[in-house]
Amino acid sequence: MDKKSLLLLLLIILPFIAYTYSARALEIPAGLETVTGEDGSVWERVNQPGFGDKDNVGIVALCPYQQNLYALTRNDVTGFELWKTSGTSWVQVTVPGFTDNNNYFGWLKPGDFAPQYDTKYNLRQNIWGDVIEFKEYLYLAVSSGYQGAQLYGSVGLEIWRFDGTTWQPVISQATDQDEVGTITAISECEDADADFTAQITDSSKEWTENQWEGCSVRVEGIFDGSQGTEVGTPGMRTFDIVSNSKDSLIVQQNENAGVDEYTICAEHRIRREGDPGRPDSVVPGIGADDSYTIACGLDEVGFGEIWNKTIVDFEILNNELYATIGLNYQDGTRIWKTSDGVTWTPTSDYSFGLFHGYDPQGNETGFCLVSGLESKNGMPVCSSSTKLGKSNVNGIETLFTGGTGSSGCNGRGARVARLDGSEWNLIVDYFVDENTTGTNENGFGVNDDFTTSNFQAWSWVEYDNKLFVSVIRLKEGSRIMYTETGSDEDGAWMYAVGGDNPTYADGFGDVLNIGSYLYGYDSALYAGTIVSNANYPDIPINGADLWKATGSGDNLTWTQVTSDGFGDSTVLQFEAFTTYEGQLYVSASSLTASGFRGEEQNGYSGAKIYRLVPQGCFIATASYGSELEDEVKVLREFRDNFLVKSVIGKALVKMYYTLSPPIAACIAAHTPLKLAARMTLTPIVYGIKYPWGIVLVVVMVGVAVVGGKRRTRGIRSGKEQSLVRTG
Repeated sequence: MDKKSLLLLLLIILPFIAYTYSARALEIPAGLETVTGEDGSVWERVNQPGFGDKDNVGIVALCPYQQNLYALTRNDVTGFELWKTSGTSWVQVTVPGFTDNNNYFGWLKPGDFAPQYDTKYNLRQNIWGDVIEFKEYLYLAVSSGYQGAQLYGSVGLEIWRFDGTTWQPVISQATDQDEVGTITAISECEDADADFTAQITDSSKEWTENQWEGCSVRVEGIFDGSQGTEVGTPGMRTFDIVSNSKDSLIVQQNENAGVDEYTICAEHRIRREGDPGRPDSVVPGIGADDSYTIACGLDEVGFGEIWNKTIVDFEILNNELYATIGLNYQDGTRIWKTSDGVTWTPTSDYSFGLFHGYDPQGNETGFCLVSGLESKNGMPVCSSSTKLGKSNVNGIETLFTGGTGSSGCNGRGARVARLDGSEWNLIVDYFVDENTTGTNENGFGVNDDFTTSNFQAWSWVEYDNKLFVSVIRLKEGSRIMYTETGSDEDGAWMYAVGGDNPTYADGFGDVLNIGSYLYGYDSALYAGTIVSNANYPDIPINGADLWKATGSGDNLTWTQVTSDGFGDSTVLQFEAFTTYEGQLYVSASSLTASGFRGEEQNGYSGAKIYRLVPQGCFIATASYGSELEDEVKVLREFRDNFLVKSVIGKALVKMYYTLSPPIAACIAAHTPLKLAARMTLTPIVYGIKYPWGIVLVVVMVGVAVVGGKRRTRGIRSGKEQSLVRTG
């Protein structure tokens, strides 16, 4: 049997196996475009840009669930969308009361040093979100509002879950309706009137006094065009309820974090003083005959707090689901958890107990690390928690997260918290020890200037028994650090990229790379960069980078996969990574999380999903247990030295990599299938390894068969002659 015959045998075997397991293979999206990385790796785009709508500018999360791959988008125009694989394509998922509730808008106007804005935006645009499988349910979190100390119309984060058949609200206004009604009168709701609060009346009610104290009320408003908006555009206002009488609510506007505000019911414009570069926002007017909803309790949007704009990340530890809060500039971030998926409780103090001008015990410090910012005393240091990293570098598997380091008297720069049992303890912060040196200080010791400080410990991954974290810096390029201990000691953190690393410069040598998303796959570490030229407007954006690291964790070798968003300069970040049916997927998005609508690059077409075309022998590895087994090596060499050198062979290899991941996953999970696959592959392996031996066996078998036939014919002929003589 020669090698061409073996090729024919492979062509027969693979379609048969593919047909047998077609039910699984059907949910793998088809490759629509193939691109070759600068490192020689091959990637396939597996969706139409933006799923056919360029306003799907981001894919913030990817997650496999029940043989489908789910994709959650960011859309500032019509609101977030949810998609899943179906056959070799994608279908949009519609959830009544959830995905079809994107009917309210806000408005951006030119701000301080931000003249370019003038557009409406959807309030459920979803700049951050996440999807995860937990206890056989798919959990999905979406966000509302933009980054910044203005509320920007946020209606609060929302969580739903799916059991494969039915969607259920978990943290949502759809969980219940505490009270609904129609406004009959409004009073004391003007700028600079007698009090900061206003009164909203519904004369049809008979409430108990202070029944709704501490709750919030959402009122459906309309833009009237008085602030340059579009007349008739539906909007939403949310107020804190201070107290109530039998038919009236005393409410407080809370659109500007930490600021005493007059409650104004007319359409008006809001600017955040001392926050240059961000747009102003316009909120709609409200009045008599407008509908309202009262929300109370932890099951309401934002866990009952309107400033809980987003969930940044989900992670599972010890059979519990954790979630990090982003963009709560009013009270500070918190981390929440659930055991049953329905009942959620906070696991951390607001802002990890850090407030400017105070130590973690709540005592006034009497000093200011950033002179001139005493006015921020009492404000949270950490408005957001970042991604969650799960690691056992400190001897026990636990969680790590970053805290945004806002400017103020407690100093700038990233913070890091570690979960110890049931408590979150800071391991990177000014108050960790008595000295002011070392990588356990604010910003890992780099905190002098806001734009060049190690601003945010963003994305985490464990690799080679070390915990890596990407560090966002607004100028001079991002960094990547790692720790071998996860402790709060002075020298616990070291640079893998940037800082004092002698080989790899800040931002991988590009100042526009302000951060990165990290992911581990196939014994390698990937970093997808976040790109911005906000501080370098004269440098054109050329698209986000994707890098791959291999080798020892303390001496990584980084290789650039792409320097230009796979040929698309409008790609501003590679953000959502996942592994689906054994293959690596990553999203390429057209806006960063800090970006507002209108900041997309000219010519953007919407977010894309890329899949790495594997180069390994998946079925053989699953069958024999390791890619290092001799049989696997033989098949791999056969591919590289023979198959890929012919047109037919290349087609076979492409078909193999399209079909084999789900087949391999099934084989790996079932011992009988492993045995059957080995029985099928072993003759092929030996045919490749010992072709002349196989030829000899075939010849010997052929001789034996021919000899047997001749002997049979001789016996039969002798019998016939005997019968003739007898006759």
